[in-house]
Amino acid sequence: MLCLHGITGTPFEVRPFAEAFGRAGFSVEAPMLAGHGATLVDLARSTWSDWLASAERALDALQVRTLGRPVAICGFSMGGLLALRLARLYPERVAALVVMGTPLRLRRFQVGAIRAITRLPIDFARWSGASIPKPNGSDISIPEMRHGNPGLPAFPVAALRQLFALMDVARADLPSVRAPALVVHARHDHVVPMDDSLELTGSLGSDVIERLWLDRSFHVVGLDVDSAQAVEAATKFVARFV
Repeated sequence: MLCLHGITGTPFEVRPFAEAFGRAGFSVEAPMLAGHGATLVDLARSTWSDWLASAERALDALQVRTLGRPVAICGFSMGGLLALRLARLYPERVAALVVMGTPLRLRRFQVGAIRAITRLPIDFARWSGASIPKPNGSDISIPEMRHGNPGLPAFPVAALRQLFALMDVARADLPSVRAPALVVHARHDHVVPMDDSLELTGSLGSDVIERLWLDRSFHVVGLDVDSAQAVEAATKFVARFV
Protein backbone atom coordinates (compact mmCIF):
# COMPACT_ATOMS: atom_id res chain seq x y z
CA MET A 1 0.00 0.00 0.00
CA LEU A 2 1.38 3.38 -1.05
CA CYS A 3 -0.03 6.39 0.86
CA LEU A 4 0.54 9.89 -0.56
CA HIS A 5 -0.03 13.19 1.25
CA GLY A 6 -1.22 16.55 -0.07
CA ILE A 7 0.52 19.75 -1.13
CA THR A 8 2.29 21.57 1.75
CA GLY A 9 1.53 18.53 3.93
CA THR A 10 3.42 15.55 5.33
CA PRO A 11 2.74 11.81 5.72
CA PHE A 12 0.96 12.71 8.97
CA GLU A 13 -2.12 13.47 6.83
CA VAL A 14 -2.35 9.85 5.69
CA ARG A 15 -0.95 8.23 8.84
CA PRO A 16 -4.33 6.81 10.00
CA PHE A 17 -4.64 5.00 6.67
CA ALA A 18 -1.04 3.78 6.66
CA GLU A 19 -1.35 2.42 10.20
CA ALA A 20 -4.67 0.70 9.45
CA PHE A 21 -3.26 -0.96 6.34
CA GLY A 22 -0.23 -2.08 8.33
CA ARG A 23 -2.46 -3.63 11.00
CA ALA A 24 -4.37 -5.40 8.23
CA GLY A 25 -1.16 -7.07 7.04
CA PHE A 26 -0.20 -4.81 4.13
CA SER A 27 3.32 -3.62 3.43
CA VAL A 28 3.12 0.19 3.50
CA GLU A 29 5.12 3.13 2.19
CA ALA A 30 4.17 6.73 3.07
CA PRO A 31 6.95 8.92 1.64
CA MET A 32 7.65 12.59 2.21
CA LEU A 33 7.23 14.03 -1.26
CA ALA A 34 9.92 16.20 -2.84
CA GLY A 35 9.98 19.81 -1.66
CA HIS A 36 7.90 19.05 1.42
CA GLY A 37 8.77 18.79 5.09
CA ALA A 38 11.22 21.70 5.17
CA THR A 39 10.72 25.31 3.98
CA LEU A 40 8.49 27.30 1.65
CA VAL A 41 11.51 27.93 -0.55
CA ASP A 42 12.09 24.19 -0.93
CA LEU A 43 8.50 23.64 -2.00
CA ALA A 44 8.52 26.65 -4.32
CA ARG A 45 11.59 25.29 -6.11
CA SER A 46 10.09 21.83 -6.63
CA THR A 47 7.92 20.78 -9.57
CA TRP A 48 5.08 18.34 -9.97
CA SER A 49 7.51 16.07 -11.80
CA ASP A 50 9.66 16.05 -8.65
CA TRP A 51 6.61 15.10 -6.55
CA LEU A 52 5.78 12.32 -8.99
CA ALA A 53 9.37 11.06 -8.97
CA SER A 54 9.16 10.78 -5.16
CA ALA A 55 6.03 8.68 -5.46
CA GLU A 56 7.60 6.53 -8.19
CA ARG A 57 10.63 5.81 -6.00
CA ALA A 58 8.36 4.77 -3.15
CA LEU A 59 6.38 2.54 -5.51
CA ASP A 60 9.61 0.91 -6.68
CA ALA A 61 10.81 0.38 -3.11
CA LEU A 62 7.48 -1.13 -2.10
CA GLN A 63 7.49 -3.58 -4.98
CA VAL A 64 11.05 -4.63 -4.16
CA ARG A 65 9.91 -5.39 -0.59
CA THR A 66 6.89 -7.35 -1.82
CA LEU A 67 8.67 -9.21 -4.64
CA GLY A 68 6.81 -7.38 -7.38
CA ARG A 69 3.26 -7.75 -6.11
CA PRO A 70 0.73 -5.18 -7.40
CA VAL A 71 0.25 -2.15 -5.20
CA ALA A 72 -2.80 -0.15 -4.15
CA ILE A 73 -2.42 3.62 -3.77
CA CYS A 74 -4.20 5.83 -1.26
CA GLY A 75 -3.80 9.49 -2.18
CA PHE A 76 -5.08 12.57 -0.39
CA SER A 77 -5.63 15.83 -2.31
CA MET A 78 -2.53 16.40 -4.46
CA GLY A 79 -1.54 12.85 -3.50
CA GLY A 80 -4.72 11.72 -5.22
CA LEU A 81 -3.57 13.39 -8.44
CA LEU A 82 -0.25 11.55 -8.17
CA ALA A 83 -2.11 8.29 -7.55
CA LEU A 84 -4.13 8.80 -10.72
CA ARG A 85 -0.99 9.59 -12.69
CA LEU A 86 0.78 6.47 -11.44
CA ALA A 87 -2.24 4.34 -12.31
CA ARG A 88 -2.16 5.77 -15.82
CA LEU A 89 1.59 5.24 -16.26
CA TYR A 90 1.82 1.81 -14.63
CA PRO A 91 -1.52 0.03 -15.04
CA GLU A 92 0.03 -3.40 -14.52
CA ARG A 93 1.53 -2.30 -11.18
CA VAL A 94 -1.44 -0.48 -9.62
CA ALA A 95 -4.23 -2.80 -8.47
CA ALA A 96 -6.58 -0.29 -6.81
CA LEU A 97 -6.96 3.38 -5.92
CA VAL A 98 -8.38 5.30 -2.98
CA VAL A 99 -8.45 9.02 -3.84
CA MET A 100 -9.64 11.56 -1.28
CA GLY A 101 -10.49 15.24 -1.75
CA THR A 102 -8.71 15.22 -5.10
CA PRO A 103 -8.64 18.57 -6.95
CA LEU A 104 -9.36 18.52 -10.66
CA ARG A 105 -10.27 22.16 -11.24
CA LEU A 106 -10.80 23.92 -7.89
CA ARG A 107 -12.86 27.09 -7.94
CA ARG A 108 -12.60 29.04 -11.17
CA PHE A 109 -12.12 32.48 -9.62
CA GLN A 110 -9.32 31.22 -7.34
CA VAL A 111 -7.46 29.46 -10.12
CA GLY A 112 -7.90 32.41 -12.48
CA ALA A 113 -6.50 34.87 -9.96
CA ILE A 114 -3.46 32.74 -9.17
CA ARG A 115 -2.77 32.02 -12.85
CA ALA A 116 -2.84 35.78 -13.48
CA ILE A 117 -0.34 36.38 -10.68
CA THR A 118 2.03 33.74 -12.05
CA ARG A 119 2.22 35.63 -15.34
CA LEU A 120 3.98 38.54 -13.61
CA PRO A 121 7.71 38.89 -14.42
CA ILE A 122 8.77 37.48 -11.04
CA ASP A 123 10.86 34.39 -10.27
CA PHE A 124 8.32 32.90 -7.89
CA ALA A 125 10.45 29.80 -7.41
CA ARG A 126 13.02 31.88 -5.52
CA TRP A 127 10.70 34.21 -3.63
CA SER A 128 9.15 32.36 -0.71
CA GLY A 129 7.24 35.49 0.30
CA ALA A 130 5.03 34.97 -2.74
CA SER A 131 2.72 32.65 -0.85
CA ILE A 132 -0.91 32.39 0.18
CA PRO A 133 -1.00 31.96 3.98
CA LYS A 134 -3.22 29.58 5.94
CA PRO A 135 -4.38 31.88 8.77
CA ASN A 136 -6.78 29.26 10.12
CA GLY A 137 -4.45 26.30 9.68
CA SER A 138 -5.59 23.15 7.91
CA ASP A 139 -9.17 22.66 6.72
CA ILE A 140 -10.25 20.36 9.58
CA SER A 141 -13.45 20.67 11.59
CA ILE A 142 -11.74 19.71 14.87
CA PRO A 143 -10.35 23.03 16.23
CA GLU A 144 -7.30 21.60 17.99
CA MET A 145 -6.26 19.74 14.83
CA ARG A 146 -6.29 22.76 12.53
CA HIS A 147 -2.88 23.87 13.78
CA GLY A 148 -1.90 20.42 15.03
CA ASN A 149 -1.41 19.12 11.49
CA PRO A 150 2.31 19.57 10.75
CA GLY A 151 3.06 21.10 7.40
CA LEU A 152 3.92 24.38 5.77
CA PRO A 153 1.97 27.48 6.88
CA ALA A 154 1.30 28.76 3.36
CA PHE A 155 0.98 27.79 -0.30
CA PRO A 156 3.87 29.13 -2.43
CA VAL A 157 2.53 30.63 -5.64
CA ALA A 158 5.12 28.67 -7.62
CA ALA A 159 3.89 25.41 -6.08
CA LEU A 160 0.28 26.26 -6.89
CA ARG A 161 1.26 26.82 -10.50
CA GLN A 162 2.76 23.32 -10.48
CA LEU A 163 -0.38 21.94 -8.85
CA PHE A 164 -2.53 23.42 -11.61
CA ALA A 165 -0.29 21.82 -14.23
CA LEU A 166 -0.63 18.45 -12.48
CA MET A 167 -4.41 18.90 -12.37
CA ASP A 168 -4.43 19.41 -16.15
CA VAL A 169 -2.44 16.20 -16.65
CA ALA A 170 -4.62 14.18 -14.27
CA ARG A 171 -7.86 15.30 -15.96
CA ALA A 172 -6.52 14.11 -19.31
CA ASP A 173 -5.49 10.80 -17.71
CA LEU A 174 -8.89 9.92 -16.24
CA PRO A 175 -10.46 8.00 -19.17
CA SER A 176 -7.35 5.81 -19.35
CA VAL A 177 -7.25 4.95 -15.63
CA ARG A 178 -8.63 1.40 -15.34
CA ALA A 179 -7.81 0.50 -11.74
CA PRO A 180 -10.76 -0.02 -9.37
CA ALA A 181 -11.28 3.24 -7.51
CA LEU A 182 -12.86 4.43 -4.29
CA VAL A 183 -13.50 8.18 -4.44
CA VAL A 184 -13.83 9.86 -1.04
CA HIS A 185 -14.99 13.43 -0.52
CA ALA A 186 -16.14 15.45 2.49
CA ARG A 187 -19.38 17.38 2.09
CA HIS A 188 -17.94 20.38 3.96
CA ASP A 189 -14.61 20.50 2.11
CA HIS A 190 -13.65 24.20 1.84
CA VAL A 191 -10.68 23.52 -0.45
CA VAL A 192 -11.86 21.15 -3.18
CA PRO A 193 -15.46 21.54 -4.41
CA MET A 194 -17.72 18.50 -4.61
CA ASP A 195 -18.01 19.06 -8.36
CA ASP A 196 -14.40 17.89 -8.73
CA SER A 197 -15.25 14.50 -7.22
CA LEU A 198 -18.35 14.22 -9.37
CA GLU A 199 -16.26 14.90 -12.48
CA LEU A 200 -13.70 12.36 -11.31
CA THR A 201 -16.22 9.56 -10.85
CA GLY A 202 -17.87 10.44 -14.15
CA SER A 203 -14.63 10.45 -16.14
CA LEU A 204 -12.64 7.50 -14.82
CA GLY A 205 -12.24 4.56 -17.18
CA SER A 206 -12.51 2.05 -14.33
CA ASP A 207 -15.14 -0.67 -14.37
CA VAL A 208 -15.33 -0.48 -10.57
CA ILE A 209 -15.93 2.99 -9.12
CA GLU A 210 -17.32 3.47 -5.63
CA ARG A 211 -18.07 6.69 -3.77
CA LEU A 212 -17.94 7.67 -0.14
CA TRP A 213 -19.29 11.07 0.89
CA LEU A 214 -18.35 12.05 4.46
CA ASP A 215 -21.11 14.08 6.08
CA ARG A 216 -19.23 15.96 8.81
CA SER A 217 -15.61 16.38 7.76
CA PHE A 218 -13.70 19.19 6.08
CA HIS A 219 -10.89 18.71 3.52
CA VAL A 220 -8.27 16.76 5.52
CA VAL A 221 -10.44 13.67 5.90
CA GLY A 222 -7.77 11.49 7.49
CA LEU A 223 -7.52 13.79 10.51
CA ASP A 224 -11.17 14.79 10.87
CA VAL A 225 -14.25 13.42 12.62
CA ASP A 226 -15.10 10.89 9.90
CA SER A 227 -11.58 9.49 9.74
CA ALA A 228 -12.55 6.08 11.15
CA GLN A 229 -15.30 5.70 8.55
CA ALA A 230 -12.95 6.62 5.71
CA VAL A 231 -10.20 4.30 6.98
CA GLU A 232 -12.59 1.36 7.32
CA ALA A 233 -14.01 1.90 3.85
CA ALA A 234 -10.54 2.20 2.32
CA THR A 235 -9.17 -0.96 3.93
CA LYS A 236 -12.22 -3.03 2.98
CA PHE A 237 -12.15 -1.73 -0.60
CA VAL A 238 -8.45 -2.37 -1.15
CA ALA A 239 -8.59 -5.85 0.39
CA ARG A 240 -10.88 -6.90 -2.47
CA PHE A 241 -8.21 -6.24 -5.10
CA VAL A 242 -4.79 -6.69 -3.47
